[in-house]
Amino acid sequence: MTPRVLSLSHLSALHLSPPELIDCAASGGFDAVGIRVAQGERDRGFLLPAGSALLRDTASALAHNGIRVLDVEVVKLHPGSSEGDWSAIVEAGAELGAKHLLVTVLDDDRSRAIDNFDLLSELSGVYGLRCCLEPMIFSSVRDFTAAAAFVAEARGSDSGVLVDALHWIRAGSELADLDAVDENSLPYWQICDAASAEPSDDLNAAITEARTDRLPPGLGAFPLADLVHALPSTAAVSVEVPSARSAADTRAWIAELGRATRKVLDDAESEKLET
Repeated sequence: MTPRVLSLSHLSALHLSPPELIDCAASGGFDAVGIRVAQGERDRGFLLPAGSALLRDTASALAHNGIRVLDVEVVKLHPGSSEGDWSAIVEAGAELGAKHLLVTVLDDDRSRAIDNFDLLSELSGVYGLRCCLEPMIFSSVRDFTAAAAFVAEARGSDSGVLVDALHWIRAGSELADLDAVDENSLPYWQICDAASAEPSDDLNAAITEARTDRLPPGLGAFPLADLVHALPSTAAVSVEVPSARSAADTRAWIAELGRATRKVLDDAESEKLET
């Protein structure tokens, strides 16, 4: 079996610049990274405009360390969105050879949001990126079922849906929900853990947990083996574990995330073979 691609999400150590993240990811045994590209100066992430020194340094770090970019994020579709909001992210993703563009929807006007998603999908396709929609209980597309329906209604038929273990659990999603899409619609997913595996409607708590308080895979209560078994074996795995622990010894933290994730994946595969 071809090994799963293991990617380090930028949110796991967002204080690192993209070149620093790439260097730490490589030393931690990751195959790829996700780069957080900001839409504007007030967004969390890094501006990587065409021709910038940071973009050149990021590309150089990728070549030097022999890893690639799985995805760039995040395009947030809000009521005032236009192509100018996301073009720089798409262009940076293309320059870095990214495969996917992560998208969230913060617009309750479904028709307008779908129109913008279509425009974004079309532009991304021109640049060789595939849009993946991430549902979150504090966004306008709350859960996996809603995301699958949203993507199905959009014209961008090649777009995918992203499963994030945290958002999946907090929305109360079930494995049967995956039946709404085919395997091609699930090119990668995000893994993490947390102390509780209960659904939640507390939006403020969900935002805080998602941004700052996750656990390495296998150290919490999530039924991660079930997700590993249910999701395509070809799907890349992005490790997204933002935590205050990342600041103390970032390189050791990233190495721990790699080890913990590989153990979860290996244990799940062994369990599958035994049944």
